Amino acid sequence: MIRRSRFGIVAAAAVFGVAALGGCTLQTPSAVEDEEARERFVALLDDTQAAAGGSWSVRDDPTPRQCVIPLWVSGERFPALRLADGPASPTRAADRVEEAWREQGLEVTVMEVSNVIELKGESTVGELLLFRASDSAMTLTGESECRPVA
Repeated sequence: MIRRSRFGIVAAAAVFGVAALGGCTLQTPSAVEDEEARERFVALLDDTQAAAGGSWSVRDDPTPRQCVIPLWVSGERFPALRLADGPASPTRAADRVEEAWREQGLEVTVMEVSNVIELKGESTVGELLLFRASDSAMTLTGESECRPVA
């Protein structure tokens, strides 16, 4: 069951700002090859879409974003953007996504802003996902873990 707290527009803006800065945190990369890390991230996105249901449009940006790995090693992470029409029940869609993320070991934060339910999922290797559901739309955005630039 989703536990929610109600916040105003200011709180939503603050959460968005913190999430946008997620690419600036220092995170040690996982011990897998770059391609395997990227495939794991894409699979996490695909699994999230399946849990939420609906028909999704994939609008991922193939251009990596700069990030920093401990000891100031240059790295890059890949962004994701997925869009879908509103679900029959935003609450049930969010419940399914929360359950799927927790099963995959993500730390999940849930917030309700007006009529939008937002879930933030963070993996132990620095992957960040944001899922939003309302009567009118669902969105899934995210960033892969920071990988060193070869």
